Amino acid sequence: MPCLRLFRSEEKGLSPEERLVLASFVMHFEGYEALRMTLRELSERLGISLRVVSRAVSKLAAEAYLVVDKVSTGRGRPSSTYKLSAALRAHLSELDGENCPSVCAQAIKNLLSERNEKNDQGDCAKKKIGLKKPPGKSKADQPSASIRLLLAVLFSYADELGVVRDVTTSQLRQITGMGGVRLKSQLQGLLARGLIRSYVPGASNTLFVGVKLSTTYFLNLNHPFLGLGRDVCSVLALKDFGWNQREAVCATALPVVERYLRAIEEQAFNVFCMRLDAYASFLLSNRWVELSNPDFPEMAKSLEKMIASDFQRPNGSAGAGTAINESDWAIVIEHIGWLALENVRWIRKILMRMPSGGTCNTRIQIIPAPKKKDKARITTLLMERSLIPQASCLVIKYVTPRVCELYREEAEIPIGERYELGLLTRSRDRA
Repeated sequence: MPCLRLFRSEEKGLSPEERLVLASFVMHFEGYEALRMTLRELSERLGISLRVVSRAVSKLAAEAYLVVDKVSTGRGRPSSTYKLSAALRAHLSELDGENCPSVCAQAIKNLLSERNEKNDQGDCAKKKIGLKKPPGKSKADQPSASIRLLLAVLFSYADELGVVRDVTTSQLRQITGMGGVRLKSQLQGLLARGLIRSYVPGASNTLFVGVKLSTTYFLNLNHPFLGLGRDVCSVLALKDFGWNQREAVCATALPVVERYLRAIEEQAFNVFCMRLDAYASFLLSNRWVELSNPDFPEMAKSLEKMIASDFQRPNGSAGAGTAINESDWAIVIEHIGWLALENVRWIRKILMRMPSGGTCNTRIQIIPAPKKKDKARITTLLMERSLIPQASCLVIKYVTPRVCELYREEAEIPIGERYELGLLTRSRDRA
């Protein structure tokens, strides 16, 4: 997809709406010579409103992104020819980033095409995904051009299950052409609509190698607005008895480890917990067969190497906390690995009881669950394939009432429960 290259490039001076029109034009017509059509026909082909296209085309032509020539047709609506400029073609050929997971590529195609607008007035009106009531057909309910652009950019950085890592807020501002305030507002809009399930804000902390970490976004591939058809992610949600996260990781820790864990500030601790989930997700996705060995000899060592590359030993400098010597640091790393492996053991045991008999070669992602005041522990997994025939979502409750609930698709899960399971985020839960 040549348009993906634009999502790795800062096109200065263009508004989000102009960038959306340009990306859509590149996706539809990158391999074509001059195309003759009216402005209204171009608007319909791109799936973007006539007002937005009319303004954007004038700017894109003035800035030499497009070559627009008027054609005399006598009577009737005036038409023009449109093509990408030679300069833009040359620029695109120099950029990287043409590949992304197929499901994300399809989501981007739908966001940049007329299919997206049709879907917004169809499936979205039937399903309550991320909203307290079904969205109507009014223009006010339809995501704006700038939201469509932002969502397309996020998908260009996402993995197969919709997780966006390693893209900074500064990069998003540059690629979308949005200022900081507008970008924050649009991200909150995507969160409110349920197109972003949740996010974990980045942290600037000497706890981590590289010190500064970017925000991680969890996109909702099952949202009907994307037009991807039936749920592309299966959901397994587990509700069990548990402790506060901080207490849980400290419960079995040696004193030196406990001091380290309790000294982590709140925002950095949220990133720490997300890293624990990432290690568990990696093992479940890529080491399923090796996990059958109860001792995990080589795996534990490789996991500890992974952890050691993510966290750096406190040296006692300002902001780094109390210094930890090399031998104690090895104990800290070993405990972090043990926490991840214990979570993996528990989840794998449950997965092995499913009719599928496990999830070998299936990508799995544990997503953040909202903090709860009671003693319930929520663990929600997204998976590339379903564990149960004819059911996309499975909710198992080990707390009273002890039940196992099957749903054909995510939209059938009661909306209040979707918030509780971390599939959606309430405004008061936002970071």
